[in-house]
Amino acid sequence: MFFFLQLPATMPMKKQDATAEAEEKASSSKPPEDAYRLEELPSGFMGKMLVYKSGVIKLKLGDMLYDVSPGSDCVFAQDVVAINTKEKQCCVLGELKKRTIITLDVDSVLNSMAD
Repeated sequence: MFFFLQLPATMPMKKQDATAEAEEKASSSKPPEDAYRLEELPSGFMGKMLVYKSGVIKLKLGDMLYDVSPGSDCVFAQDVVAINTKEKQCCVLGELKKRTIITLDVDSVLNSMAD
């Protein structure tokens, strides 16, 4: 089983660069950069799906927590494909059967601001 996530152009994630944090604290007039552009995200492991005993599902990307909830049913056929533009190849990974909605967990953001 695999998950297909359609991400927005920028992700509200805390950047984990220690030198950038030190510079940010030094110059308070500079607005904080708490968003990654997709091109800036590290490749490979990005986060975890957390499934609680209550059935609640959260997605943890970096230090940010997101709520995962069921989305609308797929009413027409949709396939997920991988496209290799260099070799001009297209590979069908499978049919998209279910959708989910992923939203920022506002409670965790407000709690982290209080700390």
